[in-house]
Amino acid sequence: MPWKVAPMSDLRHAAVHKVLTLNLPVAQVAREFGVSRKTIYKWIERRRIRPDEPLEDHSRRPRHSPNQTQLTVQQYVLQVRDNYGWGARKIRAFLKQHEPQLELPSVRTITNILGRTGRITPSVSEPAPTPLCFERAAPHQLWQCDHKGPLEVARQTVHPFTILDDHSRHLIDCQACTDLTTRTAFDILWNAFGEVGLPEAILCDNAFGTRFQVPHTLSWLEARLVRLGIRPIHGRPYHPQTQGKVERLHGTLQREVWPHIRRDDIGHFQHDLDHWRQEIYNTLRPHEAIGDVPPLSRFTPSPRPRPDKLPPVEYPADAITRKVNTSGDVRFGGYRILAGRGLVGEFVRIEPRDHELALYYTHQQIRCLSNEQLVKGKML
Repeated sequence: MPWKVAPMSDLRHAAVHKVLTLNLPVAQVAREFGVSRKTIYKWIERRRIRPDEPLEDHSRRPRHSPNQTQLTVQQYVLQVRDNYGWGARKIRAFLKQHEPQLELPSVRTITNILGRTGRITPSVSEPAPTPLCFERAAPHQLWQCDHKGPLEVARQTVHPFTILDDHSRHLIDCQACTDLTTRTAFDILWNAFGEVGLPEAILCDNAFGTRFQVPHTLSWLEARLVRLGIRPIHGRPYHPQTQGKVERLHGTLQREVWPHIRRDDIGHFQHDLDHWRQEIYNTLRPHEAIGDVPPLSRFTPSPRPRPDKLPPVEYPADAITRKVNTSGDVRFGGYRILAGRGLVGEFVRIEPRDHELALYYTHQQIRCLSNEQLVKGKML
């Protein structure tokens, strides 16, 4: 049978009863109940002052809190949270910039305000290890881009294509795409080049290149970037951490935008996306990684404007050139050398050297084969 355990208030009442009614010594009752004599005297005093009140634990909450956060400040905190869904650090940075007259509490206090009002729930997960991060020194030294999705909008599958500046975290563009083709991605990039200028390099995953193919060549998209003087960069296969900034942006879209954005029409979807990008993310939302300031504060247009049209492929007059056939290869000296299907119909430059043979597309070297690798009658 289970043990019967008396409530604590009943035990305290019994201790007081033995002292006041049975006239037992306080020291003896204290030893019997395993408490100090001071505690017995405290219970007796409470019984004398409030004889009908049970001897239960009182709340330890102070009756007065002179340092409590002002109600007005709490209202501002909750309003920013309800409007944007941000955490305590971003809320404090936002209010510090836009409401400088307020005496703001610490980030921990704001977290407590959000917790006790039900805006957040305590996390039970272990803290993540500090990631190793890199950042370019100036805007347009590197852009990151990728597709996010899929989402269903007006009964269509949509994959938003995002372009992010590595240094400032400025969201250059975010367009709803109904396909994942490189031509659509390049059209969006081309418009972005026209608005803010050309970057030095663009980092994207291997879906936009030929890194999964052996040997590596240039994709259709990479070839056009090279002609514009932009260096294409790709992360390692199955390693999304390389594009960590754009992946983090996609997490922000998932938390702050997707729950509220209109999906009844693709035009409404794009309108809401543009409004969030221009009016909130770039101009208002504090970004922790850049000192809790909005991305617009660190962003400037590129000093390299986009040309009106794609520059032509030009080589020196004495260069050896070959046109890439429909199989993606060129023929030289009895050899078949793969240049890549992304260059079909384009001219490449062949440069024979003492111990090797190199293939160039404009200024970019795309292949280099040693003499031992050159075998006639075989695709190289």
